[in-house]
Amino acid sequence: MENLDIILLTVVVAVAFIVFIVTTLKEFTKMETETYTDVKSKPSYGRDALYDLLQKLFDDESIPKTDKKTALKTIGRTMADMESDGLYFPEEIKEKLAKDGIPLPAKKSDTKTLEDGK
Repeated sequence: MENLDIILLTVVVAVAFIVFIVTTLKEFTKMETETYTDVKSKPSYGRDALYDLLQKLFDDESIPKTDKKTALKTIGRTMADMESDGLYFPEEIKEKLAKDGIPLPAKKSDTKTLEDGK
């Protein structure tokens, strides 16, 4: 009975380890049968909020196609401005955007701004 504390501690650790293994296996079997759904419980900020906004914009059928095309042109001009400032996008992205109908100007000077007076 001298080592009762060591035996109790060993039993507690062993039970905790067994519970961990059982719940892990249970979750793996659950993953095989169910698909993953992203539940947004927190508000999103920054890049995530922008992606959510764009997804809602293009998934919404009530928004006219002209408004969607205007947004796509604005995105294209913004990407062109970013590239002229030194941030470059891979060619695969540019090709995909070209297929989707987003015109990407080659240079920043190709876009008209309010400073041009036009």
